[in-house]
Amino acid sequence: MFNEHGEFAVTRQGNILLVYASGAWNAETAKAYIHNIKKAIEHIKDESWALISNVEQWELCTPDCEILMVNLAKVCRAKGLKREAIVNKNTKSVKLELFHKHSKQYTDEPSASQFQRRFVKTDTEARAWLKNEGFGLV
Repeated sequence: MFNEHGEFAVTRQGNILLVYASGAWNAETAKAYIHNIKKAIEHIKDESWALISNVEQWELCTPDCEILMVNLAKVCRAKGLKREAIVNKNTKSVKLELFHKHSKQYTDEPSASQFQRRFVKTDTEARAWLKNEGFGLV
């Protein structure tokens, strides 16, 4: 077993999770992150929720970590995740390809009940979008 590489912080405000990720992640960090996310959402019962993922200081992850994160995304959507705002000043950054690669593309116009992801430049922009989508921070 390896030591965790990279860091994260997960907090919950109402039905919104706030995540700040930094450094280069390995599978051990991803497993710790998954544990924290699952713990944070276990109290959100039968309710839609949203996620703000600030990845400005994140430096990507190992391939085994990527698989874990894709599986977590499926679990989160099954447990009510409806919106995710990805925050990074450079919205064309190569590191965002990971999110694009695993985004489900809808052929129809997205609806309120479908999962939607948006790439934004600031936390303020993320909060504004989520508020407009019905997810206000407390």
